[in-house]
Amino acid sequence: MPHNQGKIYGSFKKICIPESDLKAEAEILKADLLKIQFCYNEKTISECEVAFQIILLYLEKRVKRHPFLRMGKKLPKREYVNDFLEVVRFYGMPDTVRYALWKWQLKEWDIRLIDYNPTSLEMLQTQSQGIRFATICWEEAISGNLVEGKRDAFEHLLHDLAHAYMFFREDYDFFGQKKFFKSMLDDFQNYQMYLEENPIFKEKFEYCISDMNSHPAHLNAYWNAIRKEAGIPIYELNQNT
Repeated sequence: MPHNQGKIYGSFKKICIPESDLKAEAEILKADLLKIQFCYNEKTISECEVAFQIILLYLEKRVKRHPFLRMGKKLPKREYVNDFLEVVRFYGMPDTVRYALWKWQLKEWDIRLIDYNPTSLEMLQTQSQGIRFATICWEEAISGNLVEGKRDAFEHLLHDLAHAYMFFREDYDFFGQKKFFKSMLDDFQNYQMYLEENPIFKEKFEYCISDMNSHPAHLNAYWNAIRKEAGIPIYELNQNT
């Protein structure tokens, strides 16, 4: 958990701030966040550009000096999103976020920006179709509260984009992942009862479809292991795969 008893963990800890500082930050950013939210609601800019503007807003607020690493080239105007993303690196985060934004802006990766946390079934359905969600929680961003007690709204968005990178990248077999999630979806009715009655299995299932974008071989090994642990007869679920 990135925020845990006052300590910050995870890939984005360099650009995270203490939970106690979030409300003050939110008050400073509120007007700009509302403007971006208006653009999102009215669809006056693309979903990728909404995410791009949010990231720039938070990054420039939290990193006072050199929030962007220019890689030895002149900093492009931010209105030219593709040009900006091609030469700029974001301070304090893996390059997965920038790369996912770049591919999204080029329309090569099917990422969808939503303003709520999707259900497990929604995640399964969309990934089986080759789509990955990225979530911006406007209420938590504007109020300065953690999303589900784990991440601030900025980090929550970054986390989703990092997973989008892991979903679409070639060496993690995008088509294999898509096929894997389609198989899980086709078998959903066979283990739905266990999700309703076994909270441990449900937690591990949600981790598998939300936070474990990996090579299909690893996904399948984990999926078989948690079903076996929950007492689900695997042969029944795999008989048509």
